[in-house]
Amino acid sequence: MYENFGIERTELWHPLSVHFPIAFLLLSTALGMLALFANRKRTLAGHLKFTMSLLLWSGTILLWLAFYTGKLAYSSEVRRICDPFVLKDHLYWANVTSFVFSGATIADIAHKFAAVNAKKWLFISSVILMVAGSVALAYTGHLGASLVYEQGAGVHAPASDCSDYK
Repeated sequence: MYENFGIERTELWHPLSVHFPIAFLLLSTALGMLALFANRKRTLAGHLKFTMSLLLWSGTILLWLAFYTGKLAYSSEVRRICDPFVLKDHLYWANVTSFVFSGATIADIAHKFAAVNAKKWLFISSVILMVAGSVALAYTGHLGASLVYEQGAGVHAPASDCSDYK
Protein backbone atom coordinates (compact mmCIF):
# COMPACT_ATOMS: atom_id res chain seq x y z
CA MET A 1 0.00 0.00 0.00
CA TYR A 2 2.62 2.60 1.04
CA GLU A 3 5.70 0.90 -0.40
CA ASN A 4 6.64 3.99 -2.47
CA PHE A 5 7.02 6.22 0.60
CA GLY A 6 10.10 4.58 2.13
CA ILE A 7 13.50 5.99 2.96
CA GLU A 8 14.92 4.21 -0.09
CA ARG A 9 13.46 6.95 -2.32
CA THR A 10 16.56 9.14 -2.50
CA GLU A 11 14.68 11.96 -4.22
CA LEU A 12 12.93 12.57 -0.89
CA TRP A 13 16.21 13.19 0.94
CA HIS A 14 16.77 16.50 -0.85
CA PRO A 15 13.71 18.37 0.48
CA LEU A 16 14.53 17.08 3.97
CA SER A 17 18.06 18.49 3.84
CA VAL A 18 17.59 21.74 1.94
CA HIS A 19 15.52 23.92 4.26
CA PHE A 20 17.94 24.34 7.18
CA PRO A 21 20.77 25.72 5.01
CA ILE A 22 18.35 28.11 3.31
CA ALA A 23 17.27 29.52 6.67
CA PHE A 24 20.78 29.57 8.14
CA LEU A 25 22.38 31.27 5.13
CA LEU A 26 19.69 33.91 4.63
CA LEU A 27 19.74 34.73 8.34
CA SER A 28 23.54 34.92 8.38
CA THR A 29 23.40 37.35 5.45
CA ALA A 30 20.92 39.57 7.30
CA LEU A 31 23.06 39.49 10.45
CA GLY A 32 26.18 40.31 8.44
CA MET A 33 24.50 43.33 6.90
CA LEU A 34 23.33 44.45 10.35
CA ALA A 35 26.86 44.01 11.73
CA LEU A 36 28.21 46.32 9.02
CA PHE A 37 25.99 49.11 10.31
CA ALA A 38 26.39 48.28 14.01
CA ASN A 39 30.15 48.83 14.03
CA ARG A 40 29.83 51.84 16.35
CA LYS A 41 28.40 49.65 19.07
CA ARG A 42 31.27 47.20 19.56
CA THR A 43 29.42 44.72 21.78
CA LEU A 44 26.41 44.42 19.49
CA ALA A 45 28.59 44.11 16.38
CA GLY A 46 30.65 41.40 18.07
CA HIS A 47 27.58 39.36 18.95
CA LEU A 48 26.14 39.81 15.45
CA LYS A 49 29.42 38.74 13.82
CA PHE A 50 29.72 35.68 16.07
CA THR A 51 26.16 34.56 15.32
CA MET A 52 26.63 35.33 11.63
CA SER A 53 29.77 33.17 11.52
CA LEU A 54 28.09 30.31 13.35
CA LEU A 55 25.13 30.35 10.95
CA LEU A 56 27.34 30.82 7.89
CA TRP A 57 29.68 27.95 8.69
CA SER A 58 26.93 25.50 9.64
CA GLY A 59 24.76 26.66 6.73
CA THR A 60 27.58 26.12 4.24
CA ILE A 61 28.26 22.60 5.53
CA LEU A 62 24.55 21.79 5.33
CA LEU A 63 24.37 23.41 1.88
CA TRP A 64 26.93 20.93 0.55
CA LEU A 65 24.88 18.11 2.10
CA ALA A 66 21.79 19.47 0.32
CA PHE A 67 23.80 19.69 -2.92
CA TYR A 68 24.79 16.03 -2.55
CA THR A 69 21.21 14.90 -1.90
CA GLY A 70 20.12 17.01 -4.86
CA LYS A 71 22.56 15.13 -7.08
CA LEU A 72 21.03 11.88 -5.83
CA ALA A 73 17.54 13.15 -6.67
CA TYR A 74 18.68 14.44 -10.07
CA SER A 75 19.35 10.97 -11.46
CA SER A 76 15.80 9.76 -10.81
CA GLU A 77 13.88 12.97 -11.51
CA VAL A 78 15.50 13.98 -14.81
CA ARG A 79 13.59 11.18 -16.55
CA ARG A 80 10.21 12.00 -14.97
CA ILE A 81 9.74 15.71 -15.53
CA CYS A 82 8.51 17.45 -18.66
CA ASP A 83 11.21 20.12 -18.98
CA PRO A 84 14.62 18.81 -17.85
CA PHE A 85 16.25 22.17 -18.64
CA VAL A 86 14.69 23.64 -15.49
CA LEU A 87 16.32 20.84 -13.50
CA LYS A 88 19.68 21.51 -15.18
CA ASP A 89 19.36 25.23 -14.38
CA HIS A 90 18.47 24.35 -10.78
CA LEU A 91 21.58 22.18 -10.53
CA TYR A 92 23.76 24.90 -12.09
CA TRP A 93 22.53 27.63 -9.74
CA ALA A 94 22.83 25.29 -6.74
CA ASN A 95 26.47 24.82 -7.72
CA VAL A 96 26.99 28.58 -8.04
CA THR A 97 25.30 29.15 -4.68
CA SER A 98 27.44 26.51 -2.98
CA PHE A 99 30.69 27.97 -4.26
CA VAL A 100 29.75 31.58 -3.50
CA PHE A 101 28.81 30.75 0.09
CA SER A 102 31.97 28.63 0.40
CA GLY A 103 33.96 31.69 -0.67
CA ALA A 104 32.14 33.77 1.93
CA THR A 105 32.94 31.14 4.56
CA ILE A 106 36.63 31.13 3.60
CA ALA A 107 36.70 34.94 3.76
CA ASP A 108 35.02 34.81 7.18
CA ILE A 109 37.52 32.26 8.48
CA ALA A 110 40.38 34.37 7.10
CA HIS A 111 38.83 37.37 8.88
CA LYS A 112 39.23 35.56 12.20
CA PHE A 113 42.99 35.09 11.68
CA ALA A 114 43.89 38.19 9.64
CA ALA A 115 45.93 41.18 10.66
CA VAL A 116 43.98 44.11 12.07
CA ASN A 117 44.15 46.23 8.91
CA ALA A 118 42.80 43.40 6.70
CA LYS A 119 39.93 42.38 9.01
CA LYS A 120 37.57 45.11 7.83
CA TRP A 121 38.01 44.28 4.13
CA LEU A 122 37.71 40.55 4.66
CA PHE A 123 34.49 41.07 6.62
CA ILE A 124 33.07 43.38 3.93
CA SER A 125 34.01 40.91 1.18
CA SER A 126 32.39 38.10 3.16
CA VAL A 127 29.14 40.07 3.47
CA ILE A 128 29.20 40.99 -0.24
CA LEU A 129 29.67 37.32 -1.14
CA MET A 130 26.83 36.38 1.21
CA VAL A 131 24.50 38.90 -0.45
CA ALA A 132 25.45 37.53 -3.88
CA GLY A 133 24.98 34.00 -2.58
CA SER A 134 21.57 34.90 -1.18
CA VAL A 135 20.45 36.19 -4.58
CA ALA A 136 21.67 32.95 -6.19
CA LEU A 137 20.00 30.97 -3.40
CA ALA A 138 16.67 32.72 -3.97
CA TYR A 139 16.81 31.96 -7.70
CA THR A 140 17.81 28.34 -7.00
CA GLY A 141 14.86 28.03 -4.62
CA HIS A 142 12.55 29.51 -7.23
CA LEU A 143 13.69 26.91 -9.76
CA GLY A 144 13.32 24.13 -7.19
CA ALA A 145 9.80 25.25 -6.32
CA SER A 146 8.85 25.33 -10.00
CA LEU A 147 10.16 21.78 -10.36
CA VAL A 148 7.97 20.56 -7.51
CA TYR A 149 4.83 22.65 -8.01
CA GLU A 150 4.74 22.91 -11.80
CA GLN A 151 6.27 19.59 -12.86
CA GLY A 152 5.68 17.35 -9.84
CA ALA A 153 9.33 16.43 -9.26
CA GLY A 154 9.66 14.03 -6.34
CA VAL A 155 5.91 13.89 -5.88
CA HIS A 156 3.99 10.63 -5.82
CA ALA A 157 0.98 10.83 -8.13
CA PRO A 158 -1.84 8.63 -6.83
CA ALA A 159 -4.07 6.63 -9.14
CA SER A 160 -7.05 8.53 -10.52
CA ASP A 161 -9.45 6.50 -8.36
CA CYS A 162 -7.19 6.84 -5.26
CA SER A 163 -6.94 3.06 -5.01
CA ASP A 164 -3.45 3.27 -3.44
CA TYR A 165 -5.01 4.71 -0.27
CA LYS A 166 -7.64 2.04 0.35
